[in-house]
Amino acid sequence: MINERLKILISNLGMKEKEFAQKIGFTQAYISMILTGKKTNPSSRFFDSVSRAFYVNTEWLRAGEGEIFSFSDLNLSPTDASLLAKYRLLPAGEKALVDGLVDAILLKSMAAREEKQ
Repeated sequence: MINERLKILISNLGMKEKEFAQKIGFTQAYISMILTGKKTNPSSRFFDSVSRAFYVNTEWLRAGEGEIFSFSDLNLSPTDASLLAKYRLLPAGEKALVDGLVDAILLKSMAAREEKQ
C-alpha cells in the first residue's frame, strides 16, 4: 500500500515527516493523511514532486513495482546508479560515514597526484 511504501521511503531518506513534506512542497497534514492510510490515492502532483525531489521511481511508489530510485535522467553508468541507489537507502548517520570515507580517499588521491607532478 502507498502508506507503507511512503514510510519506507521517508525512513530510508533519514528524514522527518515535516522535512519530507517541505522538500516536495506539500503540507505535513497531507503527508500524514497518506501515512495513516486516510488518503489512499494521492494526487499526480504528489507523485511527480516526490520523483523530482528524490529520484523516486513513480511506479514503485504507486504500485510497488521496480526499484525505489530511478536515476535514468542523470545519465549514470549502471555501476554509478547502483552505488547511488544504495547510498540513498542508508540512514543519515551512515551516509555521513560514507561521505567522510569518500572525502578521505579523494584527499589521498589528490595528494598522490600532486607528488607525481
